[in-house]
Amino acid sequence: MTVAVRAGGPRAAEASPVIGDAEVLDRVQRDADRVVLCRCGGAGRVAHAPVNGDGERYVRDTCTCTWDRPGPHEPRLPPRRR
Repeated sequence: MTVAVRAGGPRAAEASPVIGDAEVLDRVQRDADRVVLCRCGGAGRVAHAPVNGDGERYVRDTCTCTWDRPGPHEPRLPPRRR
């Protein structure tokens, strides 16, 4: 898996990998990718960041799981393709 690190973002050693974080999404795909299944078995919300400040292209930035369970908290699957 590739970890996308944006300028001004965390250093590569501090960046946690998020499945599908290197895939570039448009606005419609970004909106469809907000709520995801989490690896812990729960559900989470994904925040997206614009690519190079462009408001038309986005990548996954962080994932916050809403369940209080042990395990890795990251999306189970990459973004859906149309």
